[in-house]
This record gives sequence, C-alpha cells and structure tokens, in this order.
Amino acid sequence: MKEENSTYISPLLSFDLYLETYHHLIKKLKKETDIEQLKYILKGNIGPNIQDVLRQEIYDALVLTSSDQQIIWVNNGFTEMTGYAKNYALGKKPTFLQGEQTSKNKIKDIGEQLHRKHGYTGSIVNYRKSGESYVCQIKILPLYDSKKELTHFIAMERELLSA
Repeated sequence: MKEENSTYISPLLSFDLYLETYHHLIKKLKKETDIEQLKYILKGNIGPNIQDVLRQEIYDALVLTSSDQQIIWVNNGFTEMTGYAKNYALGKKPTFLQGEQTSKNKIKDIGEQLHRKHGYTGSIVNYRKSGESYVCQIKILPLYDSKKELTHFIAMERELLSA
C-alpha cells in the first residue's frame, strides 16, 4: 500500500538536474579546450591571469588577433555565433562583422583604445553571414610578452539580443 504523505522524485525532475549539470560541464570543457588551443598557438605565453579571466567570463566566441588586429584564431563558438567558418575569418580584421547599424563612434572608440594598447569593454552591432544583425558584448584584452611588449589582443564576445 502507498502512504498518502510519501514524496516521490519525478524522473523528469531528476533528468532536469542531470541536464543542468551536463550543460555546465560541457561549458567548462569548451573553456578548457579554448585555453589549451590558445596555449598552443601562443606557445605557452598565456599568463595565468588571462586563463582565470577566460574561465570566469561568460562568452560565446573568442577571437585572437595579432597586435595589428588581424585574426589568427577563433574558437568554435565564433562560427556558431556568426555563421562564418573559421578559415574565412583568418587574416581578416574583426571589422568585417560590422555593417550599416554599427555605430561609427564605437568603431572609432575601439580603434583608439586598441591603438593605445588598452583593452575595451562595450557592446556593438555586428552582422552574421546571413546578414542578420545582433548586439555583441565584447571584452578585448591586450596580451603582452615577457618583455612587456604587446603581442596580441583577445576578444571575448557574447550575443546580447537581436538588434
């Protein structure tokens, strides 16, 4: 006989908890994969501070550029967010994602900050390969070598909402 006051765990509730944990682990694995790929590309010259930032920040896409802002690597999230293949982005400047609704003032501000070898945090309207616009939160960090010379920029990008 069943007791009237018994509590049962629904299989769906259990699955939801499992699925939430699964998604968290997948995100963590993707971040660790990104960090390992960056270490390889930068020949190990990625400091622990940058690794900590990458582990803590929420991002959809990572873009690594040379000091003159030519894309040298993007993660898988870049393709998922923009629709552009990795190979298509390589050698280009991230400005290829900009378009009609992209603020000219923000473009100028970003350019000035990077020219001064500073980072930048803000949002900008970008465009997917399909032509659809989206608002992108970006955080750009300068990367320096052991001699304190600028070598690269890394941008963490996250889609906020459709433009």
